[in-house]
Amino acid sequence: MRKQFFRLYAFIIFSVIAALIAFGQIYQNYLFEQSPSIALPISQWPALIEDKSNTMAVLERQELALPPSLEQHLNTNKMLTVSQEEGNFVYLLSDDASSNKVYRIGPITVAPPQEEHSIYFLLAYSAIALLVMSFIWPVFKDLARLKRAARRFAKEKKAFKTNVKPSSTVYPLAQTLSDMSERISKFIQLHEDLSRIISHEIRTPLSRMRFILSLHNDIDDELEQTIHRNIDEIENRLCQYLDFARVEYLTKPLELKGIDAHQFISLEASKNQVFTDVTIETQVAVRQLFCEPASFSVLVQNLLFNGVKYAQNKVVLTLTADGDNQILEVFDDGPGLPNDADSLLDPFSSSKESAVASGYGLGLYIVDRICLWHGGHLTLNNHSQTGGAHITVVWPKTN
Repeated sequence: MRKQFFRLYAFIIFSVIAALIAFGQIYQNYLFEQSPSIALPISQWPALIEDKSNTMAVLERQELALPPSLEQHLNTNKMLTVSQEEGNFVYLLSDDASSNKVYRIGPITVAPPQEEHSIYFLLAYSAIALLVMSFIWPVFKDLARLKRAARRFAKEKKAFKTNVKPSSTVYPLAQTLSDMSERISKFIQLHEDLSRIISHEIRTPLSRMRFILSLHNDIDDELEQTIHRNIDEIENRLCQYLDFARVEYLTKPLELKGIDAHQFISLEASKNQVFTDVTIETQVAVRQLFCEPASFSVLVQNLLFNGVKYAQNKVVLTLTADGDNQILEVFDDGPGLPNDADSLLDPFSSSKESAVASGYGLGLYIVDRICLWHGGHLTLNNHSQTGGAHITVVWPKTN
C-alpha cells in the first residue's frame, strides 16, 4: 500500500507542477502581451538629460549598417540594444511609419536582469505538496488498515471491526467489509454446525440399518447385498460431503512435514482394498512424503475411491520425486475421463459427455483444493496404455 501511495502522490504533484508551468508559459506568451523594454539604473537619468547632445541623436535609417538579423529584430520590436566598445546603445524606431528616422541613446549602462524569485516558487510548490499529502495520506492509511484486516480474515475467518473513523472517506467501505466479514463468519460457523449435525443424524440411522440387517437371517441374499451397497453409497456420499465442508472452509494454514512414505501409502491403499476385488498396486520410490497428513489422506482416499469405482481389474498408485517436487500418480484400466474432464473439478458438477464420469465431480474438487493448499497443481488425462483415467498431483516439498 505504501508503494501505491507514493506512486499516486508523485503523479499528483508532478501533474500539478506541470499544469502550473504550462499555464504560466501560455499566459506569458499568448495572453499577456508585454512591450519590449530595457532597464536603466536611476543614477544614469540625470547624466542622460544634462548631456543629451552627446547621449541622444537622431539618425537616418540608411546610416545604420546592421546585419539582416538585427535589422529584422529592429523592425519587429521597434527597439534594438547593441553593445559596442564605448558602451551600450539603444536604437528606437520612430512611431511614424513613413519616417526613416532612428533615435539613438547611449552610451548607457543597462541594469542587470532581476533575479528570479525561485525560493518563492519552491515554497509555493512545497505548500501544494503538503496540501496534497494531507488529503491523500489519511485515505491510504485507512486503506492499509482495511488491507491488513482483510488479510487476517482470509487466514482466520473471524469477523473484524475496522478502526476507521466515521469522518474518513473510506468509512462506508470499511463498514461494508466489516458487515460482510461478520456474515461470512456466521455462515461458516453455520456450515460447520450443519456438517456435524448431518454426520450424526445420518450415520446413526445407517448404523441401525446395518444392525437390523445383521439380526435378520431370512432376508434374500441379493436383497441384502443391494441394501448394503446402498448404505455404503450413502456413507461414501456423506464422507465426501464432510470432506468438502472441511476443505472448503479451511481456517488454518497447512504445515508440511515429512512422514514415512511407504507406511502412509500402504495404509491408505489397504483402506480401499478391503471393500473391493480390484487390485490396488502401489509403487513408492521415495522414503519420505512431505505433506499435511490429515488433508493428504483425504486426497489419496478420493483418488483411490474413484479409481476403484471405475477400474475393471487394477488401480496403480505411484509416488516419485523430481528435484524439489513430489509427484503422485493414480491411473486405472477403466473407461477413462471425458474430453471435458476439467469441468469435473467444479463442486457438484458432472460431465456432459459421459454419464460414467458423473461421480468424479465432488471427489476431484476436493483433491484439487487440497493440492492447491500444498502449493501444487492437478492434471487430468487418460493413460496412454490402459486408456483409463490418469490423475497426476505435483507439489513442492516445502511450504
